[in-house]
Amino acid sequence: MAPEFVQSLLLFASDHPIYAVVITVLSLFVLRSLLKKLLKQKITNFPRKFPEDRDKRSKEGFYDVAVVGAGPAGSTLGYYLAKAGRNCLLLEKKKFPRDKYCGDAVCKTAIEILMDMGIYEKLIKENKARVADAGGLCSPGGLSYIGRSKEILGEVPAALACKRWWLDEAIAMAAKRAGAYLKENSGVRDAVFDAKAGLWTVYLEDSDKSYKARVLVCADGAPSKLATKLGIVKRPPDGSCSRAYVESGTHKFKADGCIFYHRDMLPGYSALFRHPNNELNYCVYLIPGNPKVTNDDLPYWHDFLMKQDPNISKSLGPGAKLERMKAASLRLGGEPVSHGDHVLVVGDAAGMIDPMTGEGIHHAMEAGKMAAVFLDEAMHHGNYDKDVLKLYHEAWMDKFGSDFKWSFAICQLLYRFPILLDAATAAIARKGDKFLAAWADIMTGRVPKIHLLRPEFVIVITFELVSLIIKRALGIEKKREKKLE
Repeated sequence: MAPEFVQSLLLFASDHPIYAVVITVLSLFVLRSLLKKLLKQKITNFPRKFPEDRDKRSKEGFYDVAVVGAGPAGSTLGYYLAKAGRNCLLLEKKKFPRDKYCGDAVCKTAIEILMDMGIYEKLIKENKARVADAGGLCSPGGLSYIGRSKEILGEVPAALACKRWWLDEAIAMAAKRAGAYLKENSGVRDAVFDAKAGLWTVYLEDSDKSYKARVLVCADGAPSKLATKLGIVKRPPDGSCSRAYVESGTHKFKADGCIFYHRDMLPGYSALFRHPNNELNYCVYLIPGNPKVTNDDLPYWHDFLMKQDPNISKSLGPGAKLERMKAASLRLGGEPVSHGDHVLVVGDAAGMIDPMTGEGIHHAMEAGKMAAVFLDEAMHHGNYDKDVLKLYHEAWMDKFGSDFKWSFAICQLLYRFPILLDAATAAIARKGDKFLAAWADIMTGRVPKIHLLRPEFVIVITFELVSLIIKRALGIEKKREKKLE
């Protein structure tokens, strides 16, 4: 049966050259995937070097893992390592609760992990997080759509807004309750590896205190100071974001969240997210890809959009009271190397931030959980060589990192052809909330960006694109929008 099918396929391809090319490309893709799976290394393929590490009891004089940075990536890793019975040290340079400047949007993948940790409901009940129901986008051409998602998505919402002040503390304390050793006010100045003993010595800032660990994890945020010092990360951060909270009762914003695209700032964007008690987060993300916009322009764009963009200024209203702008760097698109001998780099420090959206909390938490599972398996086997820990790098790249190249490509398309965002917004407005939910899954990395090439997206967006081109050529375009009542 199979040979007859192949023969028929070949005959069909010979009569249709275009289909022949498509069949060849698909065949090569399938073959590559199969070969990759067949040739994929496993931890057990490597020799055992520290067989005693299989024992999960505390080791005398050292920890199994020392994690530098107790943000979402580091604390999630600490939580799941502790749950697995491993001896994990979490070093945080500040005392919780402490601030972190970002958009405060927590997407679906991260929400599922918060639920698994048992802290999602607590954040909601304590009024520290707000589930986003009414959300949408405003395109460069002024087309907009605000839809609702609760009824479509059910138990796990598309996103929630939670200040990092509360989010990071909740995850870190969950890790502590699970058994991780959390040390606050413990900034790290250096780490030195003893290859003979197979141990890292981690030295604290402004202190003679040090800790030893079998594996070191750098999870110290986008600047990635420790991994840079160790020579693993070799480039500076390449994006930036601003944040300013808007006082409750002083703004006119009615939705839970909205993304605003300005033609001259693409592929960057701005956003408004509603927190509990009606407070807003106004943020601007500068994404690489526009030669006319640099990170030094962040204060300009933050101020300009707030005052001059018709959609944002209208949403804020004339009486909006905003705090002074705060700013942070972004490391986008994934580092080419996130591992070394007995060391991993996780979260923002490894560039696990989507280049299209600047969002990284969900990737950081997912990567932290993956690292915990991987390191538990590595300890069971007792080998942490660079070639072994490379398997973790390949795992997160396969899971979501490989999608970043599509994000970079899409960013270039949006910068050159802003009308594509207009067409996408018009398609969302035409198809409604289910289409918006599917779009959000792609934008947040829930499903790969390549899904945008599926017929259900390509057909309707192409239709709207052609329609917009014709209407603009004839001067008859009407702005299509759906406002929240």
